[in-house]
Amino acid sequence: METVAGTEPVNPTAEIGNSIVIATTSSATLPSSATKKPSQKRKKPAGSPHQPTPGATDTPGTKTKPPPIDLITTGPAMNGSEMQLPAGSAGTTSHDGPSPPSAKKQKKKQPEEGKESHGKKQKSNAKQARFHIKLYSAPKQPVAATTAGIAKKKQAKQQTVTTTAASEQTKKQQQQNGKKSSKKSRPSSKVNGASVGLAPSSVVTPLKRPSQIKQEPRTLTRAKNTATDGTAHHELDSVMIGRQTFAWLIGPGTTVDEFMRTYWERKHLLVKRNDRSYYGGLLSRAMIDEMLRTNNIEYTKNIDITSYRDGQRETHNPDGRVLPPDLWHFYDTGCSVRMLNPQTYLRSVYELNVKLQEYFHCMTGANFYLTPPGSQGFAPHYDDIEAFVLQIEGRKRWRLYGPRTPQEVLARVSSENLRQDELAGPPILDVVLEAGDLLYFPRGCIHQAATVPGAHSLHITVSMYQRNCWADLFEQMLPIALAGAAEEEPQLREGLPLDLHQHFGIVHSDGTGAERRRLIVRIRSMFDKLFSDAAIDGAVDQLAKRFQHDALPPLVDFGEWDDTVYGSGNYEFRPDGTVRCARPIDDRSSVRLLRRNILRLVSEEDKLRIYYHTDNSREYHQYEANFLELDHETALGVELLIKMYPRYVLVSSLPVEDRLEFIRSLWEKGLIVCRRPDDAASANSSATFTTTA
Repeated sequence: METVAGTEPVNPTAEIGNSIVIATTSSATLPSSATKKPSQKRKKPAGSPHQPTPGATDTPGTKTKPPPIDLITTGPAMNGSEMQLPAGSAGTTSHDGPSPPSAKKQKKKQPEEGKESHGKKQKSNAKQARFHIKLYSAPKQPVAATTAGIAKKKQAKQQTVTTTAASEQTKKQQQQNGKKSSKKSRPSSKVNGASVGLAPSSVVTPLKRPSQIKQEPRTLTRAKNTATDGTAHHELDSVMIGRQTFAWLIGPGTTVDEFMRTYWERKHLLVKRNDRSYYGGLLSRAMIDEMLRTNNIEYTKNIDITSYRDGQRETHNPDGRVLPPDLWHFYDTGCSVRMLNPQTYLRSVYELNVKLQEYFHCMTGANFYLTPPGSQGFAPHYDDIEAFVLQIEGRKRWRLYGPRTPQEVLARVSSENLRQDELAGPPILDVVLEAGDLLYFPRGCIHQAATVPGAHSLHITVSMYQRNCWADLFEQMLPIALAGAAEEEPQLREGLPLDLHQHFGIVHSDGTGAERRRLIVRIRSMFDKLFSDAAIDGAVDQLAKRFQHDALPPLVDFGEWDDTVYGSGNYEFRPDGTVRCARPIDDRSSVRLLRRNILRLVSEEDKLRIYYHTDNSREYHQYEANFLELDHETALGVELLIKMYPRYVLVSSLPVEDRLEFIRSLWEKGLIVCRRPDDAASANSSATFTTTA
């Protein structure tokens, strides 16, 4: 039996209702009086709430050093049917994260298509959360730990909880229990006695069918509500569901693996399907008309009216609300219509984006473009996003051109409008898309599109991977790495040479002297000292934190609806006017995160926080970032839920002193799925573990 220094041998496994059971001895005790702060009304951040601001960063200040986190060292669960937890393995909090509500965050609102707007710079730090799982006051520590943080991790490793997988007999029993389970036999939901529900903008109705998109994904041959192993659709890993959705988007002739290996960020992909209805459920002119009549859609904020004639691009936006008579009049006179955030108002587009954001773990948006026959709405240009053009109705001619300079390859900033004589030679692709076809091209690829005589066009552009390259990671990492290295390396704190100014600068840039070369070698050697694992971890956390602010709120599947805070039947409304919690959470309940990327644990400002997106609006950055503050012990419970996903964990097994308060806090924010004790035995994606600490 494998053990870890400082721990006792792992006990034999035992099965309790197909949930993960972890028997631990907790040495930390939280104050029983610690309570959550009351909710406060959220305010919009400074600057434009509808589009990203150029130059805005989410990097926190580096004046103080985040405290190291003592984390459970179990391996992550990669799927719902099998999870291996190697005894003695140590690790940091590591979990993948889901896309931004509006496409305008992807294709920003501006005179040119896809061009970034120049608004006010947003604040680099998120606002302080209104909700706290536990109030936590850590002592002040130095900036950005590197060596100290690693030493703390090593110490935590000796005190970690060891685990072991369930026996084959237990697995067989789980399978038998899974076959006997029935969704109809489960109670409607579980609650904790506290207030339930999220902001109205975040609450979504259950999806009564696994998908409202036609045959999604077509690559699967089984029913949409089950996986190949019989697992219910809502019990699958959300990243797997996102991958299936992407397979449908680009399929059936191209697989996801083939696409990522051959086309992604390399070259365009054209999919001709000869199936005019393939994307028909996503959008139509009738759906646009209904959306305008039933929502307050505004010019410039949501919709642009454009034209491109004789090499001149023009915008014709009036002020105020967009109503059908005005929009169709513009359309009849030859103007094109672009909507920047259809996922905010159209359920079908929202569902597509919210699934894709789980797979790509980045801001995923959409625009739609409606163009009358024989016209063009936009000048040639290139964008800073990966673009997937889904032809919905009609026909449209697309011409793609290669980058003109190496700097335009995988461009980080969208271009201005380009003239025809500025394009790089003949097009590398000249094709007419029919309804049901798909065209993909990477960022930096110059493109222009126009309808053909006698045919209109309606298409959706799905966009992703904006500000999501290595350079963006290094922008986050280098300040963290420098602060940590300066604490540990005295050489970096030595004064600059007195003659530095005589060897460097624009005047001396062509110098070849020996002293200049010696100083260059010295400077490069000091840069090598900047690298640290802690800096990489901190930078990735900052990118994941940004995703939590960008992401669309989750879409809750019908199968899991009643087991979340959104379900009906959580409370009993009595004739005497009192309200009673009908389904409280207790130690026998089993819980898991709602989605793999539903939250991110981050250490910053001498505190531990979990950033999450269940309170986000479908409107991009309508609210400031949401987070909960934790103490170190509570963070262990969060990490366990992250690494066990998509399996369920018994509440009594959580390594947290005040387990019920901890789970209630997560429940109230819509972050977890909870099953009552009589449901736990029917869970077919859980496992049982017994450990000692």
